Amino acid sequence: MKNRNALIIIAKYPDAGFVKTRLNGFMPDEKILELYKYLLEQTIHKLRTIPGVDTYIAYAPEHAEKYFSRFGAGLIRLSSCDLGLNMAYAFKTVFNMGYQKAALVGADIPDLTEAIILQAFDLLSDTDLVYGPAEDGGYYLVGMRMLIQEVFENVPWSSDKTLSKSLEQAEQFDYTVGFTKTLRDIDTIEDVKKAGFAV
Repeated sequence: MKNRNALIIIAKYPDAGFVKTRLNGFMPDEKILELYKYLLEQTIHKLRTIPGVDTYIAYAPEHAEKYFSRFGAGLIRLSSCDLGLNMAYAFKTVFNMGYQKAALVGADIPDLTEAIILQAFDLLSDTDLVYGPAEDGGYYLVGMRMLIQEVFENVPWSSDKTLSKSLEQAEQFDYTVGFTKTLRDIDTIEDVKKAGFAV
């Protein structure tokens, strides 16, 4: 630990049939894999050396350590199949290491920038939680100053209600929330086409 802020990139090992599964049937398996690897590597390269921020990759499955170790970021091994449990575990891990603020992002947001990450950490000076809304009703970023387990519970993942339900959980427990700009993540074939990727 060198800095007070930790950025977590949550990622899956690029394995055909197991990444970007909502594209199955719309693109050939090798094209889906190629797209995912491109998004993943672009995200890591853009975000692994932000000033004042230590970057970690929270990865699954467990055997993928060798693949992710080549990126030169810290590693957090995930073992659950549940996205909420994995995100909570990743936050718990970095807070246990002594970080004062942490943000977690997906690996499939082409327009995510260093400036947005820094804005999220800045917002955490005055709020308990920060979200980066995605156009599809989910979120591409969540940040916090301590583990807030409740926002990972009773949430429908990969749905247009993901963010709204997370915000309901935050409101129920009186947590304050800030927001970064809304971006598009790459989940569906429409997202791929809008982003200008070849199908």
